[in-house]
Amino acid sequence: MGTIKVLLLDDKEIIRESLAKLLDEQDTIEVVSKCSEVQQVIDEVKRVKPDLVLVNDKLAKCESNEAVRRISESSPQIKVAVLTDSLNKKDLISAIESGATGYLHKETKVDDFIESIDIIGKGGVVISPAVAESLGDKRNLLTADEKEKTELSGREVEIVRLLAKGATNKKVARDLYIAENTVKVHIKNILQKLQLRNRQQLAAYAVKAGLVTDLADQENGKE
Repeated sequence: MGTIKVLLLDDKEIIRESLAKLLDEQDTIEVVSKCSEVQQVIDEVKRVKPDLVLVNDKLAKCESNEAVRRISESSPQIKVAVLTDSLNKKDLISAIESGATGYLHKETKVDDFIESIDIIGKGGVVISPAVAESLGDKRNLLTADEKEKTELSGREVEIVRLLAKGATNKKVARDLYIAENTVKVHIKNILQKLQLRNRQQLAAYAVKAGLVTDLADQENGKE
């Protein structure tokens, strides 16, 4: 994968322009559009086809998780990340349940922020270290019902962890020394066990289960 195309959603022009300037300075990132409202994003996604939408959590006309949900539902192939100043566990859960695969704290160091955009754009999941640390040892955020459905084998847990880091089926197969078709069968069985529909929901599950907790737990899983 080459340049990651990013669309920004923030209702404050000064923040949009500042983020755009920072991201456009990176060789591997291109800001393809800057929007101030959710409906504008939904329309723009069809035109510019970004890899990632970065949503500020402080929007005047729409709650950020509602924005994430609407974007994810209209374009499920697009990755969505939330830029937040919250360290609240409920806010994190709401964001990932709405479809976010990135939860980036506004006090994140610039180099880590850029790396996070790269990881999320390539299909991985990132929770900023500041947020992960605020959870302490309570990183399993699954509900009681979700825990009841959790009957994954050790091998299935390994696969979920790799997928949430953005690994392709081919890389999972190579890392675990199994056939690529076997990986596909495992993924199908995992989705059925957890009653999930797609990889995006599986990535959110991985975060809630504590299988991927922060940037330090990431690696570039793409080919």
